[in-house]
Parts: sequence; structure tokens; C-alpha cells
Amino acid sequence: MSTASRPTRPTHGRRPRRAAAPGAPSPRPGWSARPSATARRAAAALAATALLATAPAASAAPRGVFPQATTTPRAVLLQWGRPSGAGVTATRVERRDLSSSRPRWRSATTVRTNTVRIRGLRAGSRYRFRLRFRTAGRRFGAPGPSVLVRARGRTPEVVTGLRAAGDGSAVVLSWPAAKDATGYRVERTDVLTGGVERLGASTRARTLRDVPPARLAGRWLAYRVVAADGGAEARPSSAVEARATGSPGYATYWALGDSYAAGTGLGQPYDDQPCARNGRMWAALIPRDLVPLPQFLACSGAKTENVRLSRDGGVAQVAGIGGTQLDRVEQGLRARPGPTLITLSIGGNDARFVPQFTRCVTGDCTADHDTETALIRGAVRRGLDATFAQIRAVAPGADVLVAGYPRLFDEGPVPLDPLFAATLTQAERRLANVWATQVDEEVAAAARSHGLHPVTDEVLAAFVGHGAGGPSPWINRVEVVDPGTPIGLVPQFPATSSIHPTVEGNQAYADVVTAALRAFGSRVQVR
Repeated sequence: MSTASRPTRPTHGRRPRRAAAPGAPSPRPGWSARPSATARRAAAALAATALLATAPAASAAPRGVFPQATTTPRAVLLQWGRPSGAGVTATRVERRDLSSSRPRWRSATTVRTNTVRIRGLRAGSRYRFRLRFRTAGRRFGAPGPSVLVRARGRTPEVVTGLRAAGDGSAVVLSWPAAKDATGYRVERTDVLTGGVERLGASTRARTLRDVPPARLAGRWLAYRVVAADGGAEARPSSAVEARATGSPGYATYWALGDSYAAGTGLGQPYDDQPCARNGRMWAALIPRDLVPLPQFLACSGAKTENVRLSRDGGVAQVAGIGGTQLDRVEQGLRARPGPTLITLSIGGNDARFVPQFTRCVTGDCTADHDTETALIRGAVRRGLDATFAQIRAVAPGADVLVAGYPRLFDEGPVPLDPLFAATLTQAERRLANVWATQVDEEVAAAARSHGLHPVTDEVLAAFVGHGAGGPSPWINRVEVVDPGTPIGLVPQFPATSSIHPTVEGNQAYADVVTAALRAFGSRVQVR
């Protein structure tokens, strides 16, 4: 069959293949005229190049554009200079939260200025910030160098109202919230040594339970709370002090005070004649497993001014013994620092007990009720406050127990002592006991206000039924002379031991203080 008569193949809608140009080579048999894959890739690359050549240019990575950061509470102010080259139309600020479990770069904001303030940062957290710039195109360039920022917090208010309480061997602290605080930390200071420890990490809780370690047994500990907001901290709170349970192992024991602490009622012969001090005084009767042998400084006739420091208004009672009682304590603590116990009774001579008692014996003292009460509530209290404040300052880490006075007289209708029966009415004996109780009230209040421990109520309770002139007196009656006065000394009239605790009375004082010391070891004390 000739080619002229061959039927035409249907095209099924396809465009007929264009005939080759005259002189063009014919395709090889069996090959398609479609371009190869390599040729197609080359063509695509050329097309892309041509497209980029005609599109607006994107920003190159900025060089030397480093954001300057200024932190403010929970925010940062970023500032930067414009990059060189084509005009920048926008800046993207990116942030990376380094405290996140999955720190990623994220857009923080886009601005058209050279400065921006980023708010809402978490106080104390660390962040990095970097910049991207856009020029005439729609895309941002590569990021520049980043800056590290630690977010500051607002300085919180100081914690007020910190409280401490004992719960077994634990010190339980609690405090109200402080404005702008996001956390709190607690400091514990050994008052004796000044050593400071931080208790645990910062916490959002407003309570803390601390069980002091054995090395701090029996020590006074000062607790303070610091409110914080990230890196910003308030000043520490005022301290509260608590005494850890246990015994500190006292290095020294100082027995201060007046005749009721000096054992004057035990009579002659005295170990110290100028002070009418007897070595069998109640401080010497406290068991040695609790305290060492006392340093005896108590002196008959002592007032609060004789206890206070010489440099702060104190007056030495006896010349040539090294100053006032507290002067000698201060000197002793410098020579031998360590856990210290101080006991004392003071205030009775400031209240003029001896001349007031003499007035009752020799006349009618009931008219002095208001005058004596005003003295006790006024000048006596001021003297106690000044004295106790100085004791706390000289020995801030010491245990200080303040003993008061018993009610002096039996209040029965007819005292068994003939002299009392003849010279003291029942009203006068009752009034003398009222004044003793008033002094105890001021002693206790002043002691507590200065962080000392009064045992005045315990002394009053111990002497109930044992007043002078009663059937079982622990307080001496009025003695004309002391038969034990050593030869060569002029006996005093009446005897110095009159209206002072007997042997049984001194033992009662010792029992009260012993019980208080054992209680100190069994539970937390707070001041």
C-alpha cells in the first residue's frame, strides 16, 4: 500500500505535532521530542533566578545591631540602632524564655521604632532577645546577636507581724503576705555566736516549721523573713526569738540581785559581810547537773541602779569590786563567752520596802497606800525596764530568770509572832502584801517586755501559807540581833536577816528556778 493511500490516525483531540523546520534533524526513531529531566531542572533554575532578579530584595542579616537592655520591674526596655543599607520598614523582636522546659525563639512584638518595652516577664527568670529587620520586601532577614536579660521584680514591702510558736521540739513561724512579694525566704541566727543560716529555698508559703539541730540545743535563735520578687528583695523583717529545746551546757552562771537573792535571811556568818551574802543562798542549791557553781554578785540593799552598767547610769554599790553587778558580768563574758544563765531578784529596795516596813511597825502606814503604789507603778517600773534592757543587751543569748518576792506576812487575825501582834495590824500586814504583789506585777511585765523569763507567779504560789508570823513561816520574824555575828563586828539592830527567806524559803526559791530550767529543756520558749 502506498503512503498516499494510508489512512490518517485519529488524534483524539490532541494538537497535531508541528512539522520540523526544513533542514532540521529528524528525531531518532523511538525517542520523544519532550525535554529531558536535566533540561527541565536547568530551566526551572533559570526561571527562579529571573524571578528573584525582578522581586524586591529581602534584608540581609543585620551586622553589629545589638539590642541594649534596661530592666525594670517585670519588664525590659530594648533599644537599638538602625542597620546600614536599605531603609528598614519594621523590626521583629524575638524572645527566648530560658526558664521554660522547652526554650524556643518566639516573636514578642513587631515595631517600626528603635525602642520597645516588653512587659509581663516573670521576676527572676532569664530571657534572650534578638532582632530581625525588614526592608521593602515582605520577609524578615536573619536574626542578629541576642542579649541576655534577667527580669527584675518589684521590691516588696517588708514582712510585718512575724510570729513564732512552739510545737514540741519545733519552732513554727507564720507571717502575713507582703505587698508585691512572690516568695519568701527565712533566716535563722544563733544569737550567741551570730552565725546565720538560710532555711531551705524561697517559697510561696507563709509558714515554716523548723526543728533546730542538736548542735543548737538550748540556744536562743533569731528568725527573720525576707520577702522577694525574683531578684528584688525587701529588708529582713524584725526578728522573733525562740529557744530550742534541750540544755545548752551553761559555761557560766551569774547570781545577781538584792538580799532576797543573796541569802541574807540565812544569817551570820556571811561569806561577804558588806553584801550580807551567804554561800548557801538559793542559787547555790540548784542541782549541778543543770548549772555550774554560780558567780555570786547579789548584794543586800541593791537597787536597780546597782545592777546597771556604770556607763549607762549604774552606780557601784561596794567600792573596789570592779563596778556594778552588770559591769562584772560583761567583763566575765568577754573572758569566757559561751552559754550563760543569769538569775536575779530586784526592785524591792527601789520600792523602799525596808523604810516602809519600819513605818508600819512604828506607826500607821495605811495612809501611804496611794503614794507607795504610785512609786511602784512609776519610778520602780522605769528602773526595772532600764535594768532588764541592759541585761538583754549585755547577754543577748543568755537564759535570764527573774524571781520576784513572796507575800511577806501571814494575814490571819492574830499573828503568832508577839512583835507583829503588838506592832502590825491586820490591815497593815495585808497592805504590805499588796505592795509586794504590785512589785511582782511590774517585775513580770518588765521582764517579759525585754525578753527575760519571770518566775514571780511561781514564787508567790510557793510561799502561800508560809508568811512571817504564820504557823509555818519561811520568812524570818524580826530578830533583835543575829547571834551568829562574828566577834569584832558590831551587830546590826534589827538583825539583817529579819523579814528574809529562811532555809526553807531559800530552798523554795531554788525549787522554783530548777523547775523553770527543766521546763526550758522540755519545750520551745518564745520571746
